[in-house]
Amino acid sequence: MRILSIVCICLIISSSALSNNVSVANVRLTNQNVTTDVKDIEFDISWENSWRTSASPANYDACWLFAKYRLTNSTIWNHASVSATDGDHTAPAGSTIDAMSDGKGLFIFRDADGAGNNSWENVRINWTYGLDGLADNDSVEIAVFAVEMVYIPEGGFTLGDGNGTTKSSFSFESFTNNETALSIGTTISETLKTDAAVSIDDATLGTTGIRLDGDGGLDEDNDGVVDHPNFPVGYNAIYCMKYEISQGQYVAFLNTLNSTQANLLITNQTVDDNRQRISGTGTSWTSIYPERPVRLGWIELCAYLDWSGLRPMSETEFEKICRGPSVAVLREYAWGSTNVFNSSYIINGDGSGSSTLANPGSATGNASFTTTDDLLDGPLRCGIFAASSNNNSREETGGTFYGVMEMSGNLSEQAVFLGDPDGRDFDGSHGDGEISSNGYGNVSGWPSFNGSENRTNDSGFSVRGGGWNLSDILMSISNRANVTLHPLSRTAGSNGVGGRGVRTPE
Repeated sequence: MRILSIVCICLIISSSALSNNVSVANVRLTNQNVTTDVKDIEFDISWENSWRTSASPANYDACWLFAKYRLTNSTIWNHASVSATDGDHTAPAGSTIDAMSDGKGLFIFRDADGAGNNSWENVRINWTYGLDGLADNDSVEIAVFAVEMVYIPEGGFTLGDGNGTTKSSFSFESFTNNETALSIGTTISETLKTDAAVSIDDATLGTTGIRLDGDGGLDEDNDGVVDHPNFPVGYNAIYCMKYEISQGQYVAFLNTLNSTQANLLITNQTVDDNRQRISGTGTSWTSIYPERPVRLGWIELCAYLDWSGLRPMSETEFEKICRGPSVAVLREYAWGSTNVFNSSYIINGDGSGSSTLANPGSATGNASFTTTDDLLDGPLRCGIFAASSNNNSREETGGTFYGVMEMSGNLSEQAVFLGDPDGRDFDGSHGDGEISSNGYGNVSGWPSFNGSENRTNDSGFSVRGGGWNLSDILMSISNRANVTLHPLSRTAGSNGVGGRGVRTPE
């Protein structure tokens, strides 16, 4: 008997330039194989201003693809298991597919150097529905999700900028303001420390210091032997979300949950709340500003990343994503200089997915912080600086060395904290696509795990990169003054904190 396929088309919109307006359409189920309990999920995908380059920094943009399904007589959505073999999937001409061994999803990206818009029809993902416990005569709905990512290649990078005593940035063991940045390679580096007098980090990092093996983890007790081999230091390659999690993405997530889970993870906003508005009940949620980033605490971030098969980034990965292998510049922002626009922004078409800045800074850095945001009182839409740039430079777009957007300003980033044991225990594991029945992430290797859920305390994670409601100095790559902030939930934490996820390729 054939599966009755009732298809649910899911559109994930991500507004920006340098890859924007990703759309998934015409989702359908085909080619059932009764013998092996597999079936193909077919769909079309497109997004604008994509790139791939073999020149430095030799990277590309991609989409992380995953699927959810539910029985038509059920309200429960589950994560679909897909084949871990690249050849079991069909990549249209001009694209390539990289499947992950855990079967939680795959990446699709250009197969050769180039730039421009992608429009690929008949992408085919091999769904191993038998592994999900489905029978041949089950009637199901299927939804496909796409998250824009940037590939960050393997390689050395620098930490800190030699000014740790005034900004609590990472520094060498000798710890003087004249130091250059700490170089992270494949072997155990010099001892990494911060300023104990600032009282941000525990004694292990602030006094004794830890040692980093770029592709091998952490030596926590500084004895030359790696204690945490799976801690993601940053040398190894990763994919990073190009933009902060948007309200549209978060609403799509909420609409696959039950009412108990959703009620934990969202506060109904019937009026604008710092340029956010998400409203609904039970299993039906909407936002009138889907293109803007969403405010999140650690609980909400962990739930979203677990559900999507991604993971949090570490503090050291944050600096790698921003700076790459470039020599550190004192107090530099994510775009690699200390230049920053310092007048209030005016927005054309505010509230639309195509809003732009009427007065972007030219030949200087653009970011949302207290000075530029003082007329707005909240974050700007994802990718607005790239869309508004006059010259498409890193400074004007606010892009990192690798092309990740808004890592300085807009909403602060949440990252795994090196200053306490809970953070240093992080093992870099990915979410499995399912969250707890209560609505929490439940990945045992992530900070704040209580034995069954990521929920119990505010240790192991922190805030980097500054936000719309903070001063420009807090936007600099190395500034760790706000790692004392541990927003456990979006209601208990700062209204200027959001987040994004990463994933380790194979």
